[in-house]
Amino acid sequence: MENNQPVVASDVHTKQTKKQLFWEIFRFLLVGGTATVADYLVFWLFDGWILPLLPFSGKAWDIVALVIATAIGFGVGLLVNWVLSVRFVFRDVRNKEEAASKKSFFLFTVIGLIGLAITELGVVLLVELLPDITLFGSTEFFRTAWTKWFAKMIMTCVVLVFNYTGRKLLIFKS
Repeated sequence: MENNQPVVASDVHTKQTKKQLFWEIFRFLLVGGTATVADYLVFWLFDGWILPLLPFSGKAWDIVALVIATAIGFGVGLLVNWVLSVRFVFRDVRNKEEAASKKSFFLFTVIGLIGLAITELGVVLLVELLPDITLFGSTEFFRTAWTKWFAKMIMTCVVLVFNYTGRKLLIFKS
């Protein structure tokens, strides 16, 4: 018996065009920028305002506070990124339901946690290795050391490439 059902575009695996890939990367960067703003705002809120209120001090506390502020900011950024990625970035995927599933969110989170580990390690190392940075006559920007901001920016760029590659290969396959 012959199947006379029409072939639907979503049923056919088509390769992503260069134009589609360009716009996907553009949307990824736009969404990543939005998630990064959320990450940095939460990081700044914790590093500059909330954690300094706690009754701890010393070099060890400075490192712990940096790790806490980085992790909370990263977590908020990850959540913003997931919501916007599913809705806006990865439009040309083979299976949209699978891409937005709990399994995909789990993979998205695992990739994010690996990215967080890379970020945490890099930020702590860079803050320790970089000299104090003074810009505009101050070593701080909004109550957070310039060195921390620069370390965070450097690691954001590194992890951006890791996140896109991991998510594209494992979750949002085209």
